Amino acid sequence: MMYLAQAAQAGSGGLLSPIVWVFGEIMKWIYNGLSAVGIENLGLCIILFTLISKLIIFPLTIKQQRSMKINQVAQPEMMKIQKKYRGKRDQASMMKQQEEMQKVYDKYGTSPTGGCATTLIQFPIIMALYYVVRNLEGYIPNIPKSAYEFVLGINIQNTPGFKLSIYLIIPLLSAFFQYLSARTSMADMDSDNPAAGMSKNMMLMMPIMSLFMCITLPVGIGIYWTASAVFQWVQQILINNYYNHTNMQKIIEKSREKAAKKKAKKKGPSMYEKMMGAANGSTPSESSQDNTISSIAKKKVTKNVEYNTESQGGIASKANIVKNRMDKGGK
Repeated sequence: MMYLAQAAQAGSGGLLSPIVWVFGEIMKWIYNGLSAVGIENLGLCIILFTLISKLIIFPLTIKQQRSMKINQVAQPEMMKIQKKYRGKRDQASMMKQQEEMQKVYDKYGTSPTGGCATTLIQFPIIMALYYVVRNLEGYIPNIPKSAYEFVLGINIQNTPGFKLSIYLIIPLLSAFFQYLSARTSMADMDSDNPAAGMSKNMMLMMPIMSLFMCITLPVGIGIYWTASAVFQWVQQILINNYYNHTNMQKIIEKSREKAAKKKAKKKGPSMYEKMMGAANGSTPSESSQDNTISSIAKKKVTKNVEYNTESQGGIASKANIVKNRMDKGGK
């Protein structure tokens, strides 16, 4: 628990405290390593930290890219299913559509949620790094003031803001490389693919988001975001080149085998099936429960109707009811 106490003393935030402490230690290790060879520059430390974080999540990135490429191959079949059920909004048709789509995902050994982890994992990294950059003295003691200057006198702890200054170089570079990265990721995407429209929107939204984020946050975060976009762009070029010269059928076959083994080990519906069940208001198991509940409810309603009918009759009808029940009971 020592690292939690150190993170709290450094002023880092909440649930991210353990991650912040780890990042602070990594930054200190990088800084001490550069300082040993006469380089004291925190901006360069952030760039090296970005490279290390990219290498750590590289397996997830490869998995994400493989899932995206396989989904591109499966997309024509998905489009046929969507066209088949277009305009049909009844529950039976929607469930049938989801069932047929799930069969396609099983056929290719993929899922619609494959590769989301790489995108989601970026946000805790950015938030944790924000706390580290905001209070570097809590992790690296005796930092000289010159170490905070990146290039052209830009201090990594300052915020560019919405004013014309040399600090706007970082947000503009971030937006530019985010655009290149997004454009490269959709280079091989078919224009008829519905995902292409979403990718085009992302190609516009990501640079705008990067620009705004790097303007409103300290330069150190902007350096990380820019370096991350540069590495992502180069990485995407290499991955595209790999998949352009490989046999996708073999990749799909391996993916299908892995998915089949994973499904065999699991019990119950997959996450996608649970999500689709939730969208329709039930899952397969819930449907059977609903049928049971429904039958019980019907019996209760029947009894209530019988009771109400009996209670609303006159004295003669009540006497007949009592007589009938006594005859049935043999008393």
